[in-house]
Amino acid sequence: MRLLTDTDVQNFPVAEAVEVMRSALRLHAGGQLTAPPRLSAAGLTFTVGATSEVMGFRAYPSVETPLEEQLVAVWNTQGQLEGVVVGSALGPLRTSALGAVAADVLARGDASRLGLIGSGVQAKAHALAVATVRPLSQVRIYSPNAQHRERLAAELRERGLNAQSVGSAEQVCAESDLLTLATSSAVPVVKAGWVRPGTHVASLGAKERGRHELPPELTERCTVIATDSPAQLGAAPGGHLAANFPVLALGTCLQNPPPRRPEDITLFLSVGLAGTEVLLARAMLPS
Repeated sequence: MRLLTDTDVQNFPVAEAVEVMRSALRLHAGGQLTAPPRLSAAGLTFTVGATSEVMGFRAYPSVETPLEEQLVAVWNTQGQLEGVVVGSALGPLRTSALGAVAADVLARGDASRLGLIGSGVQAKAHALAVATVRPLSQVRIYSPNAQHRERLAAELRERGLNAQSVGSAEQVCAESDLLTLATSSAVPVVKAGWVRPGTHVASLGAKERGRHELPPELTERCTVIATDSPAQLGAAPGGHLAANFPVLALGTCLQNPPPRRPEDITLFLSVGLAGTEVLLARAMLPS
């Protein structure tokens, strides 16, 4: 049994993580990845997943903690515990890799200008992951804290991206055809009218009916709305923001890309497909 930490996760190639997620989505679309909605008990939240080769779970505190540490355990189908991953790095890598697949499938072929609303760990991970599937000509960043967004811009420039901090969320929207909302906000952080025709939008934060980082009016402008886990989205407390609209499974879109006109707005509602963290953890374990 192997124990992996954040150091091991951070050394894993982002592009490889994206391909692991692409494979996981195909398995899920084909009924080969069991991925029920998450459940909570005794102060912990659990997600479980299984394929014909591997099974496992992820556990983390149900309440927000400063470190956001999680545990992922991986078994083979013979019942042998192959490995455990502990720390806070696996979650953002998994989430950003799924977002990169969504951008690759749903965004315009020539989309290259990434906008980030939010300047935390998820925003950084998403930029680095999307950069593996699209040649980004620029990255524009806004968050209310100027120091935070300047720091993220500097970190992304160190990784070879043309990143700049800007003074408003509206400016980010105006200069982006790939737009990521990566906040913990319970109220909209952009206005629907700011989003340009032809933009692909990804929401990583809250998207419940009574708590959402994106404006409800934006869903009305979208031609395609997709999520990595319809089951998990449907289990949102009080219902999710796009409940009145058809929502496609990202794995289905991967197998049969929906038609897209240049002016269409597409939306990816990231909720965390169960089992993907188990498959990602297993990919990191020595064979």
